[in-house]
Parts: sequence; structure tokens; C-alpha cells
Amino acid sequence: MIQYTIHEVAALLNISTDAIRLYEKEGLVTPTRNPENGYRYYNTEQIHRIMGICLYRKLHVSIAEIKRLVEVSTLEDISDGFSGFIDSRKKEIARLTLEVEQMSYMKQHLDTLDEGSRTISIQTLPAVYPLYHQDSAFLGYRTLKDVFHSPLFSMGNFSYILSVEPSGSCRVSALQFAIREPMLALTQLNSTNLPSRDSCRCLYTVAAFPTEQEILWDLSAVLKYAGEHQLSCKPEAYAFYVFSIAQPDVILDYYEVYLPLEDS
Repeated sequence: MIQYTIHEVAALLNISTDAIRLYEKEGLVTPTRNPENGYRYYNTEQIHRIMGICLYRKLHVSIAEIKRLVEVSTLEDISDGFSGFIDSRKKEIARLTLEVEQMSYMKQHLDTLDEGSRTISIQTLPAVYPLYHQDSAFLGYRTLKDVFHSPLFSMGNFSYILSVEPSGSCRVSALQFAIREPMLALTQLNSTNLPSRDSCRCLYTVAAFPTEQEILWDLSAVLKYAGEHQLSCKPEAYAFYVFSIAQPDVILDYYEVYLPLEDS
């Protein structure tokens, strides 16, 4: 019977000798050992087995999964194993699809930050679903533990609710963690069972503040814009935290600010 060295098998199958040694270590192949020099030799059966392992590995089947497959002896059992592979990969595809949707939504907001910081415009604020609410601006991290641990944390934003004076000066009346409609649509939550604020037309701008400084909200420029365009605003605004950017000497926190318009 013809036998091949580990280097011959590696060259034949275009894999590394380390991979073959790993398969041996995991009990997937059992080469013949030369007792005099310890060299490994592989017969045709072992090469066929390594070929099968290589095929599985090209499909990103784990070593543990391959070990379970080689222990079964019927086509039905092997088919069941592949059903499991397919199910797990469908779940992975769904997870990655959700991540892409989240990243795309975040990128959409990032792309508007620069222009929004220099302009005021009319935008639609989607329906908002608050998952946490407190009637103060204090960001007490201990009280927010459940928010941080929630699987929905990456889907939402912290936001301040601002009471807006006619002069444009603002007072924070509440802090919320909320999910906006486009992101909620990606979850399994039933929106009919959640508190919500309806979608509304707003004046929109972007504000940035150093992380370590007290935020002094001033929407006088927004109110001036409203007056110039004969728009009437409601006395309550929403400031959604979006992103932080580290600069050489300061960290800037960016907020999307929505000031709802009165129905015309």
C-alpha cells in the first residue's frame, strides 16, 4: 500500500502541515508512525478523510462540528448535521443583517452631523418609544444599569427633553432612553404595547458640547429661523445624543435637536 509523508499530503491537498497535525491532535486522522524516526505516513483512506475535513473547513464548519459528523454512520444523521449547519448560518446572516441595518442608520445620522451643525432645516422626527424616563437631567449610571444591559441598548439614544423659553434659553425637564421608529422596526417588540410620541414635523439642527462642561442649551437661533419663515414652534424640544468625537484637547458630544412645529 502506498503511503505518503505529511509534507506530500500537504502539497497534494494545498493545506499546511500544521493543519494536518491539528486534525491528528483532535483525533480526526490517525497516521502510521515509523517507530524508528517518528515520521507520519498517510494511506489512501487517511488522505480521503483529510480531503473531507478540508471540504468542511472551506464551509467554515468547526473542528467540534466535524468531530460530531465523523462519528455518525448514516446519511440521515449526516443530513441532520447539515440541517443544523444551515440553521446556525441563517441565524448568523440574520444577526449580521441586523448589524448592517444598525450601522447604516448610525451612518445616516453621522452624515448629517456636519451639515446639521451649520444649518437649520425642517425634518420629520419619527415616532419615539421611550424605554426609560426620569424627570431630571442627572445621568446616574447606577440607575441606568438595566438600560446598559438591555439587548436594545445599541438600538436607541439617550435624549433630553428641553423646556424652551420664548428667548430660546432651555431647561432640561427630563432624560430618556428611547428608540426611534426605524430602529424599533428591526426588533421583535410590539409597538402597540409601548409608550410613544407620535411622529412630527420639527425644526432640526445639531449642537456639540465638550463632555466635561455643563450643557447650556440655547435655541434662540432656531426660534429666529422660525420667525423668519412664519413658523410656530411648540415649547418643548428633544435633544438626542448621537456621537462623541475625541479631539486633541477635548471630547465633543453631538446632539440632534428637534423642535416640534405647531400643526398648520
